[in-house]
Amino acid sequence: MRCKSIGRRTLLRGMAGATGVAVALPLLEAMLNPHGDALAGGTPLPLRFGVWFWGNGTNPGAWAPATQGAGWEPSVHLAGIAAVKDYVNIVSGAALPVPGTNNPHVEGAVGILAGGNPLLHRSYAGQNDDWNFLTVPSPSVDHIAAEHLAGTSPFRSLTLAVTPVHTSDAGSSNHPGTAVSYISHPAPYVFNPPIMDPSELFALLFGAGLPRVNPGEADPVLVARANVLDAITADAAALRGKLGKNDRARLDLHLEGIYELQNRLTAVVMPGESCALLPDPGNPASERERAKAMADLVAMAFACDLTRVVTIEFSSPASHVDYPDIGITGAGLGTSFHEYEHQNGYNQNVLTGLRYFIDVFGDFVAALKALPEVEGNLLDRSCVLATSDVSGGWDHAFNDYPLLVAGRAGGALAYPGVHVSLAGANAARVPFTCLKAIGAPVETWGTDQYATNQSVAEIEA
Repeated sequence: MRCKSIGRRTLLRGMAGATGVAVALPLLEAMLNPHGDALAGGTPLPLRFGVWFWGNGTNPGAWAPATQGAGWEPSVHLAGIAAVKDYVNIVSGAALPVPGTNNPHVEGAVGILAGGNPLLHRSYAGQNDDWNFLTVPSPSVDHIAAEHLAGTSPFRSLTLAVTPVHTSDAGSSNHPGTAVSYISHPAPYVFNPPIMDPSELFALLFGAGLPRVNPGEADPVLVARANVLDAITADAAALRGKLGKNDRARLDLHLEGIYELQNRLTAVVMPGESCALLPDPGNPASERERAKAMADLVAMAFACDLTRVVTIEFSSPASHVDYPDIGITGAGLGTSFHEYEHQNGYNQNVLTGLRYFIDVFGDFVAALKALPEVEGNLLDRSCVLATSDVSGGWDHAFNDYPLLVAGRAGGALAYPGVHVSLAGANAARVPFTCLKAIGAPVETWGTDQYATNQSVAEIEA
């Protein structure tokens, strides 16, 4: 029998001596509508979106499950997601239609995440390092998702990285290109720098404790500070009309940062039943443990409604790094994973590395599944796109592109997950499907040969 509905911001109140106290409640059934998919007042429960990216692809023709449909079983390459397979849709056989004009790793990353061909900076003069001059032509898919989903969450999105990015001066006057190092872009030549230390992420999210749920708790000093920010943004907006295209993009990003800071100072969130304060995880030396720590923090940030969008760059396009957790290091192999794969093809060391990427992605999906929400878990209202910059790093292949979509997106995606082969069709249909699943108001996605208005119906509910 369902009890009378109550508001989400209902508090338990009392007195401790002469001091009034209030304690927030978890998300209760009485706060939901009869279907359990929105608050009793009609406000929908939040959806979340994520990108989980790794460099250097997989093994085309061998990574996907042997059978299609809902009865798929993980291949050896996908063993790391076996425990969460019901929440993962596999799309194999797609082709990414890169032009083959510039660096293939950058073309692939830009094509699958921004749906277009890279822009080449005007300062490029024919050097053999064109990757240092390439950027996105338009906002990346995570930025589009954040525009739609951010709502009142204190953080519009989170951008994270686990292994060192490709180059330390990307986006500088020395190397203006950004797409070889960073995967989250609001505009050409403008990137969202990732947080790489889980302890830093903890301080950002939970350094001040758990979020406020009561509007009456607003700090007057913070409210005054937010009002000052209003005045600053008005003046900055007046400046915008005097600037060129690239400077306008940089100013817009700066204003977004100010708006986000203002929102953090005054935001009142609606944390879910699993919202709790985690301990500071430190900064583990192991890359996999570091990624797990970030996964736990992201899951809790979702549960506490601190953010609804995350981008995780496990490794940059081309994967010019070591993976000491599995014994793949420059000291042991004589070179980075990228060069080693070029020199050796799909030998046992390379295959171990390719499986490792999926193992770590499986850790992230498991972290979301571990936190209950209403009658399910965080994955039930999430959509996470996992992909790479190429399908095969050995020969820069773009057929049989690796595309995994985790979560149910509030019932928009198939459950249990299915495996479908697109048989050479445009891989950009998968990011477009994700945007449609979270309700983003997009009728098409991508430009030039990537442009599509066709979702992957087989993975839709």
